[in-house]
Order: sequence, then C-alpha cells, then structure tokens
Amino acid sequence: MGSEQSGRLAAAAESDTFGADIAGYAVDHVFGDIWTREGLDQPRRSLITMTIMVALRQPHEFGLHMNFALDHGMPLREIEEALIQMLPYVGFPAISSVMPVATKIVAERGLDKKTDYAGHRGLL
Repeated sequence: MGSEQSGRLAAAAESDTFGADIAGYAVDHVFGDIWTREGLDQPRRSLITMTIMVALRQPHEFGLHMNFALDHGMPLREIEEALIQMLPYVGFPAISSVMPVATKIVAERGLDKKTDYAGHRGLL
C-alpha cells in the first residue's frame, strides 16, 4: 500500500468515528496479516487484487490497487496487459467498468502524454 493511502487508513482506524473498527480490521488483518506474507511481492498482490476488483466490478477499489501497484514499481504496460488478459474471462463490460478510473489515474500521474483524457469515459 502506498504511504498516503496507508496513512489515511491508519488514521481512520485510530479515530473514534463511524467505521474505525472496520478500518482497524483492514489494517490488522488484510494489510497486516495477508499483505505482509512472503511468497508474493507487493506489485503482484496488487495485480491479483485488481483482477478480482474487475471481476467484481468494483472500480473504486480497482483504482486504489492500481495506484498501489504503480507506487510499488509495476509498469503501466503490465497493468494494461493484465486488463487485456482479463477480457475473455470477465468480458468487455467488466473491463469497461474500471476504465474511467484507470484512465483518470493515467492522466493524473502523467503516464501517457499522447492521449487527451479530458472527458474520457473509459472503454465504451
């Protein structure tokens, strides 16, 4: 997880606001117990999670994990290739559901200087 996102999650877990306990479980169990295990590096964990989020049509969570993967050094080309690999298994509508988030991240990070992302809605 990127430092900005982990800081926000940790702050939410330590607060006394609604949802603090849920954030605490995420910090302790998901990112503590699961993400710190040996056997997979952080970019691969993010890639696996992105794949799941596409299949579940969860664009917000996809975007979080796309940012995590990029923060941990995964090349944008590998993320795009993973989306292409998913196409025959999850279908165009599932890929299309995350494309607005993905293209926004690409634009915000300045990763593709050739494409005008203004008003880009994704795949279709």
